[in-house]
Amino acid sequence: MTRQPSDTKQGPSGRRKRSKPSTEPITAYNSKIKLGILATPCVLAAVVSLYAALTGADIWGGGTGLHLAAGFIGGLTAFTLLQMAFDKKPVLEIDDEGIRCRRPDVGLIPWRAVVGIGTSKATLLRKVLMIAVDENELDGQAARHMRRRVGLFGAFSPQVAKFEGQMTGWPSIHVPISYFAMSAPELERLLAEKVQFHGKK
Repeated sequence: MTRQPSDTKQGPSGRRKRSKPSTEPITAYNSKIKLGILATPCVLAAVVSLYAALTGADIWGGGTGLHLAAGFIGGLTAFTLLQMAFDKKPVLEIDDEGIRCRRPDVGLIPWRAVVGIGTSKATLLRKVLMIAVDENELDGQAARHMRRRVGLFGAFSPQVAKFEGQMTGWPSIHVPISYFAMSAPELERLLAEKVQFHGKK
C-alpha cells in the first residue's frame, strides 16, 4: 500500500512544509431494507411456532417444547436483525485516523497498523472487508479484539484464504459489508481513493 504525495505549503521560516492531504471520511450504515428482508421470515417463524405451541398444533414435529424453542430462536434472531437495522450509529468509519468498526466491535485500527486491505465473497457472510494488521501497532479495544478472535473465515471462503495466504504472518480482521446501505462496489471505490493516502509502505 502506498501513500500519495501530499501538497506543500510555505512555512513561517520560508521553508516549504509538506502537509497531509485531507479526504472526506467514509461512513457506512446498516441497510434497513436488507436487514428487514432478512428479519421477515424470522418473525413469521416465531409467530407460527408460538401459535402452534399455544394451540397444541404440531407444525414442525417434536411437540410443544420444540415449537417454543423455535419461537424463541426466531424471535431473538428477528430482534437482533431489526436492532441492527435501526441502529443510527455508523457501523464502519474510515477517516484520516484509521478504520473504526463496530461489527465486529474492533474500535479504532490506526493506519500505522494496516498492512493490507481487500474485499472478498465469504460463504457465510456473503461479502467481507478484510484488513490485515500489525498487532504490535494496535492498542486498547483493537488489541483486545485480536487476542479474542477466532480465525475461521479462511475455512469457508477460498478468496479469504487466498488473501490470508498473501498476508502470511499478518492476522486479519473481517468486516461483513453485504448489509450496508452503501453498496459493496461503492465502498470499494471510495476505499481505493482513501488508501492511497494511508497505510504501511
